[in-house]
Amino acid sequence: MVTSVDLARQLGLSQTTVSRALRGHPSVTEKTRRRVIDAAQALGYRPDAAARMLVTRRAKALGVVVADLRSPLYPPAIAAIQERSAARGYRMALIRDPEETHDADALEVLNEAIVDGLIFMSATDDSPGVAQVAARHMPMVLLSRDFSDLRADTVMSEDRAGGALVAHHLGELGHHRIAMLSVPRTVSNGREREDGMRDALRERGLDLPEEYVRRGPIDHESGLEMARSLLAVEPRPTAIFCSTDSFAFAALDAASQLGIRVPEELSVVGFDDSEPARWSMINLTTVHQPFTEMATKAVDVLIDRLEGRADSEFSQTVFPVRLIERGTTAAPA
Repeated sequence: MVTSVDLARQLGLSQTTVSRALRGHPSVTEKTRRRVIDAAQALGYRPDAAARMLVTRRAKALGVVVADLRSPLYPPAIAAIQERSAARGYRMALIRDPEETHDADALEVLNEAIVDGLIFMSATDDSPGVAQVAARHMPMVLLSRDFSDLRADTVMSEDRAGGALVAHHLGELGHHRIAMLSVPRTVSNGREREDGMRDALRERGLDLPEEYVRRGPIDHESGLEMARSLLAVEPRPTAIFCSTDSFAFAALDAASQLGIRVPEELSVVGFDDSEPARWSMINLTTVHQPFTEMATKAVDVLIDRLEGRADSEFSQTVFPVRLIERGTTAAPA
C-alpha cells in the first residue's frame, strides 16, 4: 500500500508538504498541489482512515447496531443503508447489539467503534448501549424504535395503526378468539402494535386476554414454541396476529406440525411484508411497512445531523403502513 511517505520520497518533497497538499492547505502552491495529486492518483495512494480522522476529527463512517441478522427484514435494509451511506461519502460498520449478544466484549466494541454516528436497528427501552451512546452525546438515529424520554432522531412506521388494521381485518372476517405472538413489552414497536390491536378490538367489543398472548425473542425456535403453546389453549384461538413476519412463519410452521389447516382452521397475520411473505408457498397476509425506505431515511437523518443540516433539534419521521391481504386469513370455520 502506498503511503504519504512513499509519495514524498517519489516527489522529492517533505512528508509535511505532501500531507498539506493532499488536504488543500493554503501554504502549498497550486502547482505543487496538482503535482502531488497527480502522483497520488498514478501510484494508487489512498489516505489512511485513522490518520484522516486525526486531521478532520471525522471518521466518515456510520455504525449500524443490529441484534440478529437472521431476520429476513434486516439484510435488505442493511444493504440500503450501505448504498445510501456510500452515495453520501460514508462507510458503514456493522456492530452487534450488546444487549442481544452473549459476547461479553460487545458493549466495549460499541463504545470504541470509530464512527461518527450510530443507527440502532434493535434496542429496548432499557438498552445499555443506547444509554451509553446518549451519555457520550454521539449523534444517533433509532430505526423502528421510539424512546419517549430519549432525545434522539427517530424513523419509524405507524406501528399502532398497523395493529388496528389487523384487528379490524380479523374482526370483519368474524373472528372472536384472536391471539398474539409478540416481542417483550420493552421493545417499543411490538408494544405499539399490541396496543393498537387491543384498542381496536375493544372498539369492536372484543378482548385480547393474556392467556392468548405470548411474548419472547424473535427467532424461529422461540416463535415455534410460543405458537405451539398458544394453539394448545382451550378454546383454541381462531386467529393469531404476529408482531413480525418471523413470528408468523413460526406460527405457520407450528400449525403445519399440529395438522391445523391455514386459513381454514387458523388465520395468521404478520407485520413487515418481508420478501418471504410474498412467496406463493407462504402467501402471508401481513402489514406492509417500507423498511428499506425507512433505513435509507435513517442514513439521511443521521448524516444531515452530522453535517449540520438538520432542521430541528430532534426529528421523528413516521412512515405509513397498509394491510396486504393474501392467503393466510379467512372467516373462522
